[in-house]
Amino acid sequence: MADALPAPLLPPLRDLRAELAALAAPSAVLVLLVSRRDCPYCLEVRRNYLAPLLREGNPRLVLRELESDTVERLVDAAGQPQPIAEVLRQLHVSFFPTVLFLGGAGRTLAAPLPGLDQAGFYGAYLEGRLQQAQAAALASPKETP
Repeated sequence: MADALPAPLLPPLRDLRAELAALAAPSAVLVLLVSRRDCPYCLEVRRNYLAPLLREGNPRLVLRELESDTVERLVDAAGQPQPIAEVLRQLHVSFFPTVLFLGGAGRTLAAPLPGLDQAGFYGAYLEGRLQQAQAAALASPKETP
């Protein structure tokens, strides 16, 4: 068995502000998987739940991944280059995997989805958060920088 896990199946996040600014429609949601390369649960969430969403090509969902242990610095929602630990603090992420649902200017559109449910309900939890996030994005106008 190889030591390294397969490369991410989701486009990597390198600039949070640019991704948020690029949300094409007011109802678009940035679905961000915050992961670690050595996390088998992260791999499962990526492969079994988020990669299929990416393949569906819903224009209202922008899927990205932040492999927190492979990035030293990241441009945060305010446009400032920050150490990855600071960005994780700003996003309130301390557990891997965590899926975030963000809208314009980095506002949270639905509660984060931490961990992986081994009882088989993860897909339902994810779908519920996606519906909440899309409804919240539709309810409030796109914020401009």
